[in-house]
Amino acid sequence: MNFQFRTSRTPMVLASSATIAALMLTGCGQEPAPGAQTSTSAEASESAQQSDNTNGSTVDQDALLQINDQLSETLGDEYVQGWVKDGQLNVSTTNEKQLDAIEAAGAVGHLVQFSNEELRSAIQEIMKWQGKQENPVRSAIHAYTLNPETGGITLSVDKSQLEEVQKLIEADQPVGDIPVDYKPSGGIMTPAATQ
Repeated sequence: MNFQFRTSRTPMVLASSATIAALMLTGCGQEPAPGAQTSTSAEASESAQQSDNTNGSTVDQDALLQINDQLSETLGDEYVQGWVKDGQLNVSTTNEKQLDAIEAAGAVGHLVQFSNEELRSAIQEIMKWQGKQENPVRSAIHAYTLNPETGGITLSVDKSQLEEVQKLIEADQPVGDIPVDYKPSGGIMTPAATQ
């Protein structure tokens, strides 16, 4: 299972115009769960370069990270996450009044319903739900990430179990109204796979 935390900077989601290249959750001063993958600044930078090369633009990732960090501090609990798409910093918030502050900082603001804390709790609920399932469903979800496009979460699921997992989650509703998206997974991430 891949539950990523990033403790060196606030969360930054790196996205190309078609797909999200990398997504990291904020550590919020907490230690990662045992066995959790951690993402480094070098990995984020490499992903950012790949994303930028895809759309042919050059983006100053350090400047965007700095703006994202500042907005995270300014918005506090109303900050949900930040990501780069098409060379532009995007930041989501749960408070419509914060959209002006986001835009004044040079980012694109997005209003979402659920806070970072609620989304992280939803991931924990999905993990608990998964632990109660029988195999092969129990081992089918390989990664859990925040989804900046929907303001929900995305699950990376074994391709052969994706339809079954989706059906069961829709029936059981372990995270209530929080949007859950699914993408096929090639398998559980390992340290070698992230090199």
